[in-house]
Amino acid sequence: MSDLAPEETYIPEKDYADYTVKLDGLRGRIVGALPMEQRMRVLDTATGSALFAIELAKRDPTLKIVAIDASDRAIKTAERRIKEKWLDSSVTAMKMDATRLDFQPSTFGLVTNFMGLDDIHMTRGAQGVRQAVHEVARVLKPRGYFCFTVIPPEEAETPAQRLECETYSYACGATWLPAIKYQEFLRGAGFTLLKRETLYTGKKLQSAQAMQQIGSAIEKAKTHDVEALPLDEVWKRFSAEIEKEGLGHCSRVVLMIARKNA
Repeated sequence: MSDLAPEETYIPEKDYADYTVKLDGLRGRIVGALPMEQRMRVLDTATGSALFAIELAKRDPTLKIVAIDASDRAIKTAERRIKEKWLDSSVTAMKMDATRLDFQPSTFGLVTNFMGLDDIHMTRGAQGVRQAVHEVARVLKPRGYFCFTVIPPEEAETPAQRLECETYSYACGATWLPAIKYQEFLRGAGFTLLKRETLYTGKKLQSAQAMQQIGSAIEKAKTHDVEALPLDEVWKRFSAEIEKEGLGHCSRVVLMIARKNA
């Protein structure tokens, strides 16, 4: 099942400040589709500021969630958000590389990743994404689930969605792989893809908002020791198209739910 594709609209300036946090309820819709059980142990990889892990804990406070990220800055932000939501008993934030998980085999019943595989690709390349999928398989229990969201660039339906992939890829290499590559990695790690669902927010960034988001992505890349291009150079290349079409911002995402075979 997929949401119907809405007509894209610009994010109003009054909503922009906290739009990344809310995303029109996108995280909540995804959490509602996940195969969860009470008291399940969950690993959220490349958690960023733990917004998805927090959404999981809000949906079911009995879950025991470990939220990991390779960035010191991200973990500090994650810890602050978790405390602000009074979710310390449900969510633990830890600094850890998703390609080298420091957990024993068969530890978790569910592993999640919300829009974080682009960062792994940015820092480790396609091989790093493959390795992360294999690490997920190792720490999952038999018949456990791996659920993640991506934005396959070849499936862009609008110019704004296409620009979302092209701009960040050009700026710092933060991009998603074609959908067929994720499916290939899943099969190679011993997963069966159970479900694939497309979800939409139908929102895109105005020009000034886009410049701010691209600048933030470039600064984030630098914290990962990634050589990113100057914002002026990126903006010079893409500004005309963005001013005309807008810049996608999770306008269309693909949820994949896979199960470990054994």
